[in-house]
Amino acid sequence: MITWALFGISGLNLGIAAVAVRRREVRGAVAFSLVMICVSLYSLGTGIRAGSTTLSLYQVGTVVKFAGILGLGPTQLRFGLIYTGRESVLTRRYWALLLALPVATFALIVTAPVHDLLWTVQGFSSSAPLAAVDRANGPLFWLTLAYIYALILTTYSLLLVFGVRRGGRYRTQVLLMLSGGIIPVIGSFLLLYSGDLSAAFDPTAFANTATGVVFAVALFRFGFLDLAPVARHTLVDEMVDPVYVVDTDDRVVDVNVAGVELLEEGAGEPVGRPAAEVVPLYDSFDERTGDSDVTVERDGSLRFFDINRTPLTDRTGTAIGSLLIYRDVTERHITEKRFERLIERSSDVIAVIDEDGDITHVSQSVEEILGYVPTALIGANVIENVHPNDRDELSAELSAHGTEYGYTSSYRVRFRHADGEWRVLEVRARNLLDDQFVEGIVLNSRDVTEKERQKRKLERQNERLDQFASIVSHDLRNPLNVATGHVDMLETDAQSEQGDSIETVQRQLERMEAIISDALTLARSGEVISEATEVRLEDIAHTAWQNVDTAEADLVVDTSLALDADRDRLLNVFENLYRNSAEHNETTGLTVRVGSLSETFGFYVEDTGEGIPEDKRDRVLEQGYTTNREGTGFGLAIVRDIVRAHGWRIAVSESDEDGARFEVECSEVPLEERPQTA
Repeated sequence: MITWALFGISGLNLGIAAVAVRRREVRGAVAFSLVMICVSLYSLGTGIRAGSTTLSLYQVGTVVKFAGILGLGPTQLRFGLIYTGRESVLTRRYWALLLALPVATFALIVTAPVHDLLWTVQGFSSSAPLAAVDRANGPLFWLTLAYIYALILTTYSLLLVFGVRRGGRYRTQVLLMLSGGIIPVIGSFLLLYSGDLSAAFDPTAFANTATGVVFAVALFRFGFLDLAPVARHTLVDEMVDPVYVVDTDDRVVDVNVAGVELLEEGAGEPVGRPAAEVVPLYDSFDERTGDSDVTVERDGSLRFFDINRTPLTDRTGTAIGSLLIYRDVTERHITEKRFERLIERSSDVIAVIDEDGDITHVSQSVEEILGYVPTALIGANVIENVHPNDRDELSAELSAHGTEYGYTSSYRVRFRHADGEWRVLEVRARNLLDDQFVEGIVLNSRDVTEKERQKRKLERQNERLDQFASIVSHDLRNPLNVATGHVDMLETDAQSEQGDSIETVQRQLERMEAIISDALTLARSGEVISEATEVRLEDIAHTAWQNVDTAEADLVVDTSLALDADRDRLLNVFENLYRNSAEHNETTGLTVRVGSLSETFGFYVEDTGEGIPEDKRDRVLEQGYTTNREGTGFGLAIVRDIVRAHGWRIAVSESDEDGARFEVECSEVPLEERPQTA
């Protein structure tokens, strides 16, 4: 009866091994089946020994039993390493060393009848109910037994640590495996305690019944090997994206650390609960594609997820659940939205056309700038709304470089506004037809209609100023020259008592000449700088000093700054600044210094004179303002206008020695040429 019970236990464990083999595509299934085969051999060998009637048959049972015992330690360790994701720890060489002792011992067991290396058999009894031998075990036997138990205990330690760390469903599986394995170990210790390891009645073999039952429960009730956690700590738990596993009843069976963090605060343990209760926006999935984009609010901020739902099936194709991966695309979403907003709210129109000139994309800003709804232009040819006189040039440009990747060009065209008005656009084109993310020619268009109008207005003003300058030069200077000539003749013929009057008239005529000269300069000083060349500030400063009567004053130049400027008009700036210092200060001991600004790109001109009172600094640059009765009041106004014409800024302040200081902050592009900002 006992023998048949042991055979039944062996068959149960062998059946579990067969089920595991059928699921061999799951990592760890083959190693688990080997463990169960070893357990089955242990019970089978014990059953053979219990029913033996001869010593030879008893020895056969011993070989079968020890095949299970010696194989159990290495196979359990291998399964434990695979289950916990540590199989890479032992290489083939280490496995060979690990198996060396069990293999050598098994060879000695097979040949035990001809030697006494493991034990000494002193007698055999086949009396009912169980057969038994009288055997004395040697040191090598005890060493091998200790080695096998060390491997088994190492395996249980790995599983215990893994179960504690992972929790959830896997903790249940680990507890079942430990209980199923520890029960036979307890039986082994009972056998060791009895002191007769060769007894036919082996409680360990009967304890294997519990092993079979427990593993059957783990296999069929808790889906052991359906979703084995092989290397799960690296593939799932350490993923930064939340992962949820849901069974066919829409209940959560597993969740990684990131998934737990995404749950609402106070949600509790998610495993075993309906997915709709705990998984964020679980009902929002597209059943057709298995994908969904959702927005989750946590801690007062929004997070965006691209969710993928993948069905899970067993080897027969039967659905066993779903895998949900919440891929965090918050940064990508923010970047896309930022780019979209920048394009939509740009003061430029961004359009993409294909190689035939058909518009494939246009930014939202086209509605504000040109009055079109973006969709109204999609598919239309860009040439259709270009002024007829500009079409040929634009068509030729696009045709010539339509296939030249990376080519850029700039041009101006008139484009029809939605209300029918022609607007002037400054267009910069870049060929990105071969760019897989663009596949078109990008047109960056800026409305410069008002700028063109202002330019034409300035041109007309300049024309009128030139006409005025011509009138002043011809119609005023000619009479002035005649008057000056007659005064010279009067000075020759006049009596001495009339000399003072004639000198006064001459002085006033000279003043009129200075006013006319300054007025002409002022009239032209504000004209837009159309042609600029690189000039050295040091050279300009010294040249201007030579052109001005500065008497006994000294010049110090502490700069070698290079500027893009109109050389003649910049020379006029320095001449007027020098003249201003000389006319408003005693030149004896006066020093004029020119240097570069330390915090911005520009220069300064300062002196060691009396300075300009703070309440008058805003007025000295105005036309006609002067504190010198002989001055025209135009000198510093000319400086101001020339500086502004270059697109620069001028400010009046005080030097370190309490003198006047003029700071000119230079821009790289004149104000009239600067792009408009949003």
